[in-house]
Amino acid sequence: MKRSLIVVLIIGLLLFSVACGRSSTPTPGEIAALKINVSNQSPYDICYVQISGSEQEEWGKDWLGEQEKIAPGASKTFNVDAGTYDVQVMTCEQYTLATFWDIDSNTTVEVGGKGLVPLVVLNQSATEICYVYIASSSSNSWGEDWLGESESISPREGGRVFFVQPGTYDLSTQDCDGNDLVTESGVQITEETSWTISD
Repeated sequence: MKRSLIVVLIIGLLLFSVACGRSSTPTPGEIAALKINVSNQSPYDICYVQISGSEQEEWGKDWLGEQEKIAPGASKTFNVDAGTYDVQVMTCEQYTLATFWDIDSNTTVEVGGKGLVPLVVLNQSATEICYVYIASSSSNSWGEDWLGESESISPREGGRVFFVQPGTYDLSTQDCDGNDLVTESGVQITEETSWTISD
């Protein structure tokens, strides 16, 4: 009799403990929220934040909405379902400020940075730009492509902002076949600088 009562009490306590502690750690099969914090360390208002699954080919909707902005020095956290995501952040003119790829855990992504100055590449040509090289004028090589394998600058209307240390740079652009478009040498970038690519 006592043994049965003890067993019943133990089972009751275990059920009570499980019910109280359920919210702390998700069990397999439950969807855990993932937080992506966008920190704006640039001099621009962020008007568009697009978040899409890394397997998707399109960026999808703007997560900020028509009225909201992330001002310089501010940040905003977006809650998404568990998964792997890509993020694109744009100015109010829809110039890309930054892209981030394959985010699969709670992450803070920083746009711009302390001491960096913006180089705005505007594509007014009829050609899609797939490669942008920004190299110190004292360097012997162009280094890596600043657009990366998944990004380009659209013809006629596209814009991309890159953030660099103040200095003197050589700049070069290429189309998607690797053909040279425009190259400039000895460009001083000590404050916001625009570089327009035209036909």
